[in-house]
Amino acid sequence: MVMPDPVQINLAYASPFQLAEMVVEPALCRVTVADGAQESLEPRVMQVLVVLAMANGGIVSRDDLLRQCWEGRIVGDDAINRVIVRLRKLVEKHGAGAARIETITKVGYRLIGQVALVASRRPAPLGAVPAAAATTPASVGKPILAVMAFDNLGGGDDMAYFSDGISEEILQAISRARGISVIGKASSFRFRGAEKTPRQIVTELGATHMLDGSVRRSGGHLRINAQLVDVQTQLTLWSDRYDRAATDILVVQDEIAAAIAAALDTHFTPAAARTAINPKAYDLYLQARAVYGRDNSLGEQLKCIALLEAAVAKAADFAPAWGLLAMFRGLALPRTSDSEGETMRIAARAEAARALAIDPECGQAMMALALLRPAFGHYAEKTQLAESAYRMSRGDSTVAAFYAASLANIGRVREACDVLDAIVAREPLAPSFAATRAYFYRSAGRRAEADRLADELMTTFPQSDYAMVIAGLIAIYRSDHAAAEAIVAHAAPGQCALLRSTLAFHQASRDQPGAARTAWVRAMLAASYPISFIVRLGNAAHVGETDLAIDHLLQAIIENRPIAYDADDEGRGVARANIPAALFGVPTEALRRHKRFAEACVRLGLHAYWQAHDRWPDCVDDLAGVYDFKAECARVAAALG
Repeated sequence: MVMPDPVQINLAYASPFQLAEMVVEPALCRVTVADGAQESLEPRVMQVLVVLAMANGGIVSRDDLLRQCWEGRIVGDDAINRVIVRLRKLVEKHGAGAARIETITKVGYRLIGQVALVASRRPAPLGAVPAAAATTPASVGKPILAVMAFDNLGGGDDMAYFSDGISEEILQAISRARGISVIGKASSFRFRGAEKTPRQIVTELGATHMLDGSVRRSGGHLRINAQLVDVQTQLTLWSDRYDRAATDILVVQDEIAAAIAAALDTHFTPAAARTAINPKAYDLYLQARAVYGRDNSLGEQLKCIALLEAAVAKAADFAPAWGLLAMFRGLALPRTSDSEGETMRIAARAEAARALAIDPECGQAMMALALLRPAFGHYAEKTQLAESAYRMSRGDSTVAAFYAASLANIGRVREACDVLDAIVAREPLAPSFAATRAYFYRSAGRRAEADRLADELMTTFPQSDYAMVIAGLIAIYRSDHAAAEAIVAHAAPGQCALLRSTLAFHQASRDQPGAARTAWVRAMLAASYPISFIVRLGNAAHVGETDLAIDHLLQAIIENRPIAYDADDEGRGVARANIPAALFGVPTEALRRHKRFAEACVRLGLHAYWQAHDRWPDCVDDLAGVYDFKAECARVAAALG
């Protein structure tokens, strides 16, 4: 994973954390040990400890320490050595053997020991750090901001989409500020009314600050109140009121983002100059975002497209609406064939081009271009477009999730896991991202972690359809049918269609003797002709019919027949451009172990991409004990000419 550039440590905003049996409070330059005794550290010593904790076990060079703790000033080696000696004494005395500081000769230092954020400036009971308040050690020392759903003061419940939409747009604008980690909408917007208390936000989300406010719309006028609160001290750091014409809403969003960045002592990068926007167009745009937030069925996607078409008809220079429109068209493309939906592709390409002409940093438009590419082929172009979209839209978790899928397309599932880790850190209460991470962990071979995350899904999101499906699939592929059956029994009628069909397949195949099972599986696969569904092929391989499954896949490739993920569930699931990710997913574990899987990768153009870019998929290592995947790909490529 690429680490961010080192930044100057500001102890005032460094969150408390636990290291071994010590609770470290950077803002107070204080360490509380197991018996309740306290030690004070000099600010410079505390800064170095925070930097080492942020590295999460990684090596911190002496140059990095100078940049982050000495403002880049040139100091003698004795200054750094003195600080390290002080910290070593502290850790050796109170770390109970669970932490230490290592010197890496001629390189730097690293802190060995588990680090977790705590939810209060007061020492938490040792060993009782709330799980929801813990986050990645890399965020120690940075402000973690929760942008709440602003209160709707301008109408009934039917206008809630407007205040929510403005809150989300402010969240996205603040995400451009360097040094601020912003909790995602799916998590922070779950708290409303009396639940929006500093105590609740720090306990559930692990945030250090919260931005809350209200929106009132009256005719063509807006009043937005906003305030920034330090949730640990409960002090209001900044507040302001904006009375503007509705046409100025984009400018107001940037003004609020810049004010928050200034209050948190960070740098805000303004967007390209934004012109006045037609209020009706903006209203339609917010309605589309609200619809998409509820569901991702094909019907909802088409509803969003209609709303956004109406928005751009009223505001021809509204780049976000053009970009989102193009992305929704890419999502709504038929899932079974690249030859279908050409009219939608032509329209979406024009819409994405329009968005990028207005705003070259429109990440949604860039992601749309990736989603418009065929499922198989164009791997380099798709990956580059998705990566560009991800870099342009760091605060957009949906774009980030599509980027993770683009990495899985080319077999780089471990890197996709890193992206999902970052998303879940922003969106700890979003079931779709938590479930996707569990799925990717299992796909990357991190089975124990995936099992743990799957269990957590059922505890944290017991009513989420997607969470139940993923937890159930992970159970099936570890041959725990009882756990999957319990999830199906818990689900409401009509929920978990993919899980139900997969479980039924595995249960039925379990009761079939050898020859009868082969005939039964062959009939099941033939039933979907001419389409080959990758999940069904993976299921066939998992129950022992691997030869039959790989033959079926290769025949579909040779005959140029449609290859899809699985029978479409109302448009949800994998976008057409990301179908190859299924080849490296959970259901196809057994399929990848067949030597002829390499032939499928050659025929689908994946091997040519890997060879040209010298970036090989994770399965090269995963299959090392089964067969030499790279060598087999090379042999097949040579044979096919």
